[in-house]
Amino acid sequence: MNRLSAAASIILITPSVLLLGHGYDLLVSYVAARNIVNGLSPYEGGTYPNPSYPANIQGIGETPLWPLWLSAAYFLSQGDLLLFNALSKLPIVLSLLTLFLLVRKAGAGGGEFYLLNPFVLMTTAAWGKPDVLAAAILLLAMLKADRIGFSAVLLAASLDIKPLALGAVPAFIAYHGLRRGLKFLALLIFLSLVFFFTPFILFGWNTSTPLGGTVNWLGEAGGLSPLNIFEYFYGWSYEGINPYGFVVGLPWLLAVALASGTIILRRPRTFKELSWLALLGSTVFLVLRPRVSEQNLILPFLLIHVLTGKPPSTRLWLSVIAFSVLNFSVPQLLYPVWPTMAVDLYHTTWTFEGPRLVVRFLSSLVFYTLFFKELARVRKHAVDNSGACAG
Repeated sequence: MNRLSAAASIILITPSVLLLGHGYDLLVSYVAARNIVNGLSPYEGGTYPNPSYPANIQGIGETPLWPLWLSAAYFLSQGDLLLFNALSKLPIVLSLLTLFLLVRKAGAGGGEFYLLNPFVLMTTAAWGKPDVLAAAILLLAMLKADRIGFSAVLLAASLDIKPLALGAVPAFIAYHGLRRGLKFLALLIFLSLVFFFTPFILFGWNTSTPLGGTVNWLGEAGGLSPLNIFEYFYGWSYEGINPYGFVVGLPWLLAVALASGTIILRRPRTFKELSWLALLGSTVFLVLRPRVSEQNLILPFLLIHVLTGKPPSTRLWLSVIAFSVLNFSVPQLLYPVWPTMAVDLYHTTWTFEGPRLVVRFLSSLVFYTLFFKELARVRKHAVDNSGACAG
């Protein structure tokens, strides 16, 4: 990276970290961290009076390692929301710097994508969610896949920050062959359970809330998924309106099971082949899920990057930004400096809410069209260059 690019990344990342943060997600993280410091569970939620959102804030959705870090940020910030927002993003910034280096180790160029790209910075340094941290650790686990123990530790850590990489697990099993792969899976499950339950045991947190919440994965619908059209017909909620309950999630669950079984029966022998199967599994697990958040896409985009040697196409990531604008995700990033943003936005836009939701739905269709076109291009590239291996 030249000096101009380095200066540009500092200019872009610094205000994103200090001044931006997705309003509701920031409050969820803050209340979770406050709970831990006060001896409560981060999954219980709490109250935080504010001018934009309901005072009753839900419990955090991430697995325990992330809220533990948030509690450290809360302690260091002494409860100051703006300082907490900035400190909580330190691992995210380190992840961006790590990916800048790791993609080169994986044989790809364009590492500046993680320090300069608007989509990346919007969903990471600005938003404040740990998806990029989980994705970076997954990539390191893939690069170290031949070291079963070490890669299992890394993958377990990724899952216990945020379980985005669940779709990539079958690729690791296939890479090691069925016998060694099952040993890897047993070790991964053991480590994941240790990482997950240790804080509950040490701090006396109740496990019923997070374990019961896993069922919600089948009942949620919306976000970037075209199922966001439900909101047009049935209204809106923080959980995502889904009038059909688990019926919507069952086809996705069956698709995950089918894709996982198909992947496990393969035998990838190179890093590229491992990456391709990880991308397939992650596509089914993340992109085809009935509820998709913009920040989740950092993982499949990263796998596309290492497979093709260059970042995803401009039109693909621009389609996500277009959706985020229509979804009001972008203006909500201004909450730290504009606390009344959500109320002001509602008063400004409520008269054309219906057309906005229809256009947002259409933008989802554009994204999915572009994504699967990109996936077809990546498949051709993966087949033509399957002999490459990163170590």
